[in-house]
Amino acid sequence: MRWKVLAFGAAAAALLSATAALGGPQGDLPAGRGAVLFENRCARCHGVKGDGDGGLGPSLIGVLGRPAASRADYVYTDALKAAGGLWTAETLDTYLADPQAFAPGGEMDVNSPDPAERAAIIEHIATLK
Repeated sequence: MRWKVLAFGAAAAALLSATAALGGPQGDLPAGRGAVLFENRCARCHGVKGDGDGGLGPSLIGVLGRPAASRADYVYTDALKAAGGLWTAETLDTYLADPQAFAPGGEMDVNSPDPAERAAIIEHIATLK
């Protein structure tokens, strides 16, 4: 019985260590994690390179500093047009946290409730050129 307790303790310690290394809810995410998160959460609509190649969402290349709903090659919802403003790191953070609260009635239904993950995604979006 004692060996089972020790084995369980060792497994729990390894799991906690791995969680910390990957950036748990309290920790920072490792460098490059934003690209992985973007590919897993955003690329299906916005394309792996953020170029809109996913077909459902607009290109995100150069989105930081651009007015919301402003690309001529994409048809935006009235909800996002009404939200207006510029896409900054702060507005993207608010939008990604809860797109429906930002633009009620908009089409984006994917949110990212974890602040560290949102920051990593936004950092990656800033690199899209």
